[in-house]
Amino acid sequence: MRSIRLQLMLTCGAAIALMLAVLGGSLYLTLQHSLESQFNASLTARATLLVATLDWDPHRGFHISSDFTPVTDGHAHGVPRYFQIWTPRGKSVLHPPALGKRNLKFLTPARHAVRFAGVDLPNDHDGRELAIRFREGNSDEHDHDHHHDGHPHAGHAHNNRSTEAAEAEHAGQDYILAVARPTDDLDDALSSIAWSLTISCSLATLISAALIAWLVNRGFRPVDTIAEQIAGVGATRLKDRISTHHVPRELIPIVDRLNKLLERVEEAVIREKALTADMAHELRTPLAGLRTGAELALTRLRSSDEYQRTLRQSLDISIQMQEMVENLLTLARLEAGAWAQVSENCPLDQMIQQHLQGCKESIISRAVTLDDRGVSPAVVKAPPELVLLVVRNVLDNAVSYVNNGGTIRVGLENAADAVILTVANTGSAISVQQAQQIFERFWRGDDSRTDHGRHSGLGLSIVQNVMRQIGGRVIVESSVGGCFTIVLLFPKHGGDGLHAA
Repeated sequence: MRSIRLQLMLTCGAAIALMLAVLGGSLYLTLQHSLESQFNASLTARATLLVATLDWDPHRGFHISSDFTPVTDGHAHGVPRYFQIWTPRGKSVLHPPALGKRNLKFLTPARHAVRFAGVDLPNDHDGRELAIRFREGNSDEHDHDHHHDGHPHAGHAHNNRSTEAAEAEHAGQDYILAVARPTDDLDDALSSIAWSLTISCSLATLISAALIAWLVNRGFRPVDTIAEQIAGVGATRLKDRISTHHVPRELIPIVDRLNKLLERVEEAVIREKALTADMAHELRTPLAGLRTGAELALTRLRSSDEYQRTLRQSLDISIQMQEMVENLLTLARLEAGAWAQVSENCPLDQMIQQHLQGCKESIISRAVTLDDRGVSPAVVKAPPELVLLVVRNVLDNAVSYVNNGGTIRVGLENAADAVILTVANTGSAISVQQAQQIFERFWRGDDSRTDHGRHSGLGLSIVQNVMRQIGGRVIVESSVGGCFTIVLLFPKHGGDGLHAA
């Protein structure tokens, strides 16, 4: 995958190269147009000058005026070296010796207009030709032949009549003048300009590319520094954070989010380490009980009743360990979001009554008073398995931790957007401060963790994760020696619509 740095360099370099190419091309076209305009103007001036210097007479036809000295080197102002005159029908009437056997191109411009065309000149020179149309009138500069004694001779009279006829034929006729000039100097100038612009633009592009590379590397230096700091964060240095010192303002939000991510990673690693330690602590006692029971049973021969008692204890411990493993798997699936989300209409009141029926034996044996008069019919839309997990864990928690002779109150009511389940039991040993810890895994409310009964300390963690997943909320209230109360708010129609409730 192409790096952003390289992509930025290539993009900026290509943009500058394109800009310089456009500027260079525009400058070249401007200079070309200017030089060609000057060349054409010079060619037009030469053609106009040539028209002004042309004379015509019946004997010699078109010729250069005798009072004009031609310049034939093609550079000074004067008569051009290469020119030709045609009639409008294409008949050449003046062909200078400089053209040799070549003819210029026959062009037919409109009156008072000019036409340009490229042409091959003698000695393999490239040239440009201009054609203009002009009209030649009667010549006023030629006098009649002199008469002897005031009377013309007969031969002279005949010559005059021929001259007058030729002049009459020539009078008012259009002609086309073509003037050509080599473009060697123009081509050399344009070639020199093209090479100069090409070399200048290429050097400018290379210098710009080097400058862009330096600027991009300098601009990415804070990113490299951040990357080095991130690379230095390891499993043993999770408390390290990325410094915002000398970090550009645009990167500060990214650095802040990375630091928050590192905080969450650190918290997750701490939780996982705590979970590993808690699991080892929780499993050590039942495993030690299994081993102790087996070792005692094997120390000597025992009666069948003693063996059965040992087996029942081992079975109880195995059931406890199995429930712990199942709760851990359930909690892992909930935290990973891997539980199937097939919502159905769940009659919450019926689930509560069914589970309380299974708990009645334990309630009666401990002289606990059950007050379930506040349970009203209610239906929530959620996955039934998840709702059953919540009901079972909340009610089991109340039955397990209510004091002997105490009271369990269960209420269920409908609110505008939620169904509210309240479960309270007397005999709480949890303070207001400890109430915030009841959702931690393996937390049971006593620091020594001496309660190794049926519960593994995962039930309320499961409750909290289920309520989050289905869009509900959990509220806990407790006081030492008073009541421990859990309030569950189930969304009526799925989703989180619990602000009003």
